[in-house]
Amino acid sequence: MAGFPAGPSDRPSDGRVHRLVESLARDSASRLVAALARRLGAGRIAVAEDSVQHALLQALTSWPFKGVPARPETWLAIVARNRAFDLLRHEARGLALAGELVPLAPVTERHDGHFDRELSDDELALLFAVCHPVLSPELRVTFALKSVCGLTVRQIAAGLLGEPAAIAQRLVRARRQLGTIGIAIEAPPPEALAERAESVRTALYLMFNEGYSASSGEALVQAELCVEAVRLARALARHPMTAGPASDALAALLALTAARLPTRVGPDGVAQLLDDQPRERWDGRLIVAGLAHLERSAAGEELTVWHLRAEIAALHATAPSAPATDWPRIAAIYDQLIEIDPSPVAALARAVAIGRARGAAAGLDALPPLDSSPYAHAAAGVFLSDLGRRREARVELEMALALARTEPERRLMERRLEAQVP
Repeated sequence: MAGFPAGPSDRPSDGRVHRLVESLARDSASRLVAALARRLGAGRIAVAEDSVQHALLQALTSWPFKGVPARPETWLAIVARNRAFDLLRHEARGLALAGELVPLAPVTERHDGHFDRELSDDELALLFAVCHPVLSPELRVTFALKSVCGLTVRQIAAGLLGEPAAIAQRLVRARRQLGTIGIAIEAPPPEALAERAESVRTALYLMFNEGYSASSGEALVQAELCVEAVRLARALARHPMTAGPASDALAALLALTAARLPTRVGPDGVAQLLDDQPRERWDGRLIVAGLAHLERSAAGEELTVWHLRAEIAALHATAPSAPATDWPRIAAIYDQLIEIDPSPVAALARAVAIGRARGAAAGLDALPPLDSSPYAHAAAGVFLSDLGRRREARVELEMALALARTEPERRLMERRLEAQVP
């Protein structure tokens, strides 16, 4: 990546620098954290994270005046390394660690597309370190979402249906446990690969979900989280250590779902459900990639949750319209899915599919107990409205509006309330 000229008469504008640093934060931060953490050890992942954030902030303040270096990622790696040494120099091992930090490998500049960058060995090693079996399954997923995927504590809490304070405590426990036993950040032995790979896949799935349907804030979609989740999932499916049917199925699921990102929110700022999305605007490139991953996932004999979810995503992606979707097949797949993953989300999606396949009465009967999800109450409201039970429908749709988490979601619930219940 070429740098901007550094001469005083041709310094980059603040806007150009901000856009570049945002791009580097999105596309390169995980590699930089992983490379630094691998040299510092599992007990100092937080130091690596803080050091890379410091380097990005330094770039924002320095580059508008001094110019962007010819190799921005390498500049960030060096500044992060120096910051890590500063943070550690008061520790007893500070001087010894300095020697470990010096031979930091040169960073390969990024030249390819968002979804196609290969997974570096450092990133793979960090993914598996934070999913070490010494940690409980919930700690593994939580730590991966924070350290590798870059989600905030609040975002993780929403994805895992927990409280932010509890999530913060999980992260403290995870760092303490890894640091106490001195786990090396490296690829696991073959016998440990399958279990830890599944924790990695779960973390990437939750990361994608947070980007696809944000748990809070003004925006419904955080595309950068989806992009990174798809990138990591596809890289897992290609890497010799993690390639296999389950990884291909996850990559298929995320790519096929990400293809709908351009139509998740309409031009008027209202969240759009599948029925309302203009399918010609879906990303055909991602649909082709997802279908290729799905085809490769059929090579194994095990049927995983990723295979079932990916098949559902494929049926949506290839249907010419919402009414032409094979809803009976989707409902049947959800029957299989909830036997493996009896989650409220899967149960709600199954009820919606049954309603589309067999009618509103069947869909209403299939609804699980309504929870704090606005979409659960919205589904109940639509079914009740279709059955002519207007007063009950209004109660459910008003509850959906009250529970809406983002502005696009709130506006969607308002619109459905107006449309379904005059």
